[in-house]
Amino acid sequence: MWGKRGHRGDALEDLIYYTNQYYHQLGLCRIDKVSTPIKVVDIDHQGMVTKGFFEKKSTVDFIGIAQGVCLAFDAKETTLKSLPLQNIHLHQIEYMRDIDAQGGLAFIIIHFKFNDEYYLVPYEIIHQFYYAKEGSRKSIPYSAMQEEFKINKERSGSILNYMATLNVYVSYKAQLKKEITNEN
Repeated sequence: MWGKRGHRGDALEDLIYYTNQYYHQLGLCRIDKVSTPIKVVDIDHQGMVTKGFFEKKSTVDFIGIAQGVCLAFDAKETTLKSLPLQNIHLHQIEYMRDIDAQGGLAFIIIHFKFNDEYYLVPYEIIHQFYYAKEGSRKSIPYSAMQEEFKINKERSGSILNYMATLNVYVSYKAQLKKEITNEN
C-alpha cells in the first residue's frame, strides 16, 4: 500500500532506477537495485506467496561501479525541512562506513518534497550528524545541504542526473584526504 511507511521513497527509487538504466546504456556505470532477502514460507495453489518474512537486514538501496569506483547509496524522501536520522538505520551507516573505508563512495540521495529539490549527501556528512553528541540534532536539516551537492533533474524530469554531482563528491573526498595528509 502506497501510504504505508515501508514504501516511502519508492518514487525516488524508481527515478534513480531508470536513471541508472540510462547511464548503463551510455556505458557510464553499472548500478543495481538491491532487494531485501525474503524467505518464502507458504505459496498458494496459483503460485502466489502468501506468507514470508525478511531473512536479514538489507544493505542500501543501490550498489554498483562507475569508472572503477564502488558506489553504495540509499534513496530517502522527506516532506519535512530535514531528514530524520531515524530514517537511516545503523546497519546502513555501518555498510556505508565499510564501503568508504575500502575507497568506495557511499552517500544518500535525498528528495526534499517541500521544494522538490534533490541532494547527494556524502557519507562523511551523514556520519557527522549520525554520531553527533548526545542531545544534539536528531535530523539532517535542509540548511546543511550544500549547493555543490544539489542534483538536477533533466529530460522532462525522467532522469535525475546525479553523475555530475558524483564528480563533485570525488573532488570533495580528494580535498578531505589532502587536508588530513597535511595535518599529519
